[in-house]
Amino acid sequence: MPRSESAAARSRLEPFFVHVGSFVAVVVYFVFLGSASDPAAGVQTALPVALAVMTGYMVAAYRVRLLKQFDIGLWSMFAVGTATVLGGSEVARTLFANYSAAILFGTLGLVAVVPLLCGIEPFTTFFARRGTPAWQQKTRDFVIINRIITVWFAVLFGAAAALAAWAPHDIRFAFVFPNLLVFVAGLPSQLWIPPLYLGLFGPHPPETVEAAILGMPLLFDAKAAGEAQATIQFRVGGAEGGDFWVRVAGGDCESSEGVAASPDLTIDTPSSVWLRIARGELDGAQALLDGQYRIEGDGAILTHLGEWFPGRR
Repeated sequence: MPRSESAAARSRLEPFFVHVGSFVAVVVYFVFLGSASDPAAGVQTALPVALAVMTGYMVAAYRVRLLKQFDIGLWSMFAVGTATVLGGSEVARTLFANYSAAILFGTLGLVAVVPLLCGIEPFTTFFARRGTPAWQQKTRDFVIINRIITVWFAVLFGAAAALAAWAPHDIRFAFVFPNLLVFVAGLPSQLWIPPLYLGLFGPHPPETVEAAILGMPLLFDAKAAGEAQATIQFRVGGAEGGDFWVRVAGGDCESSEGVAASPDLTIDTPSSVWLRIARGELDGAQALLDGQYRIEGDGAILTHLGEWFPGRR
C-alpha cells in the first residue's frame, strides 16, 4: 500500500485504536464469563478467548503504530490469567471467577503507576499528544501535567478496584460506581488539571524560542490588553530560526507558526536573544537600544508586551 494511502487509513482508524479498541477483548471476556453457568469453569474459556482477541488487536495496533501501554497491560492480565488458570491454579480460578472487575481496575492502576516508578513516560502522554501542539509537547510543563493526571488516574483506578473487590457480585460496586469514577472524575481531568496547575504555578521559563513565542497566549492578561488589537510577527534567526506570529484582539490571544498578513509590528531577532528576553534574563528595551534585535512597524506595541504578557515565575 502506498505511503499516502497507508497514512489515510491510519487516520481513519485512529479513533478506534485510541479510544475503543483496547477494551474489545475486555467486553469479550465478560460476555463469555457472564454466559457461563459456573463462573469458575467459565474463566477457562473466557480467558484464552480474550487473550486471543487481545493478541490480534495488539498486532493490528502495532502495524498502524498505535500500540499503547493500556494494550500491554491488558494483554499481560489475560496472559497471566490464562497461564495460571489453565495451569491448574485454583486460587487464580477463584480470583478471576469472583474478582474479575477488581483485577481489571487493578491492572489499569498498575499501567498508570509502573511507568512513573520506572521513569518512563506515563500512559496519558499517548493521549495528550493527540490534542496538544507539537511545541507544547517539548516543554517541562507538558511532562509535569501528564504525570499529575496519571497520578490522579492511578488513585481513581485504585479506588475503583477497591469498590469492585468490596462487593464483587453487586453490579453497583463491580461496574456502576467504578466506571462513574473513571468517566466522570477521570476523563474530564484533562480539561481542569492543566489550567489549575498553570494557574497555581504558572508556566516554567521556556527552553526554546519556539515555546517562548507560541506559548505567549498562556501568559496573556486579557484584562490588561482590554480591546487592543495587534498582530506581531516574529522573524527569528539562528539555530532555532523560523517565522511565528501572535495576534491580540478583543481580549483574546492566539499564536501560530508562519507569516501573518499585514502585521502591525515585526520583530527581527536572533533566537538566543529573544529566548533570554522571554526568560527574564535580558531587558528587552535595552537589548533593542543595543541593536541586539530590530523592529519594524508600530513600536508602541512593543512597550505593551510586558503588560499583556506578564513575566513567568
